[in-house]
Amino acid sequence: MSELPEGVTPAPPPEPALSALVVVVRRGGEGCWEVLLGKRSRRSRFMPGNLAFPGGKLEDSDGPPDAGGLERCASRELVEETGVDIAPDRWSAAGARITPPMFPLRFDARFFLSEAPEGLALPDTLPSPDEIESLDFFQPAEVVERWESGRALVPPPVLPLLRALREPHDDVAALVERVREINAGEERHPRIEFVPGIWTLPVATRTLPPATHTNAWMPGLGSFAILDPGSDDEGEIERLLEVIARHRRETGSEPVAVVLTHHHDDHVAGARQLATELALPVKAHADTLSRVDLVGLRVEELKDGDVVDLGGETMTALHTPGHAPGHLAFHLTERSTLLAGDLVSGLSTILIDPVEGHMGLYLESVRRVAKLGCRSLLPAHGPPLPGKALEKLVTHRLEREGRIRALLTAQPRPLDEIARKAYPDAPQVPVALKRPQALAHLLEMERQGEAQRSDAEGDAWIRTGGS
Repeated sequence: MSELPEGVTPAPPPEPALSALVVVVRRGGEGCWEVLLGKRSRRSRFMPGNLAFPGGKLEDSDGPPDAGGLERCASRELVEETGVDIAPDRWSAAGARITPPMFPLRFDARFFLSEAPEGLALPDTLPSPDEIESLDFFQPAEVVERWESGRALVPPPVLPLLRALREPHDDVAALVERVREINAGEERHPRIEFVPGIWTLPVATRTLPPATHTNAWMPGLGSFAILDPGSDDEGEIERLLEVIARHRRETGSEPVAVVLTHHHDDHVAGARQLATELALPVKAHADTLSRVDLVGLRVEELKDGDVVDLGGETMTALHTPGHAPGHLAFHLTERSTLLAGDLVSGLSTILIDPVEGHMGLYLESVRRVAKLGCRSLLPAHGPPLPGKALEKLVTHRLEREGRIRALLTAQPRPLDEIARKAYPDAPQVPVALKRPQALAHLLEMERQGEAQRSDAEGDAWIRTGGS
């Protein structure tokens, strides 16, 4: 069953923009190569603070992509971001990757590789500090080690290439072929890690727009769990099984459980098939287990404070109701990371539907986990967020509640009118989503004695004690 309310249709994934990414290498010691990486500005909308390859979108001025336009794009972007000038005819095509659909901005990135011109000196001042704030050649092994120890941020598509660049390659042609081979394999069953030891695969689900996918997180080192396999599409489950097989092969780690954050269909639709295929138990809160058809499977109840052992790494269950009665978030203490489920979204707001949700409990849950001081939040929808996003979320919800409060008078005001006027900054959001969200706020205000429904159905509201 879909979680989409009547009148709300699924959103298509954002269309990826054609772009060029440049891999500039120079010879290091012992047959290995060093690679040019720029630290993306912390003000950037896309992967801020990450060590990444320079690059950007194809522009009309670059010309047609199949007539040298992408090579010209590669050279232009490199100059604009770094001041380094490499002629278009020096690039070798090295494969392509498409940004995972968890991101609101996506790129169809064509990789181009070139050896740095002999005697190249990097500029002291970068031309576009709002894009790249620092630049240097790095030993790939050093960058991977810094990322694994939490001392550097690196985008997931860059990591497998850095791992390969640690190996000696005789010449640039061999290096190009290796990068092309890695990109081809990553496109089908990628190793996506934003935090070391936590893999993920976004799977297509019938979820609330603008989200189109649910992130199936796979935390753990010695062993790992699979959170929220929410797709019932055979092809998506097959891809997820391929990524799980790769995880086992590359890390020697074994899956120990399918874990559900809550019962909504876009989080549980693939749980039965996955648990059956892998002979795994399903773990969730009792309120979730009672709402999902898991007959014939091994199930294990998780309560607040229960610990899932992931081969020496602990994952602590936190009961965080509000969005759903049995909602759980999971704290990975050693990683200072929260697997947030639908407590927060990297794409939009979280719907609190009064049918089963509770705005007051939701805000209590957010405040509770905010006190953990986690460095990273890994939501079920959208890209990772910094821990401080939880405090901003509470502030945003209270500001929205203030708008609703200001709309109430002693005269009844229709709920649909309240919903429309309380969300002037979201004209694209259908009333079918604004209405239950506004109602959840009103019901919480009613519990606090600040609002009152003027009819039995709650289709109109007044301010309590207003004149």
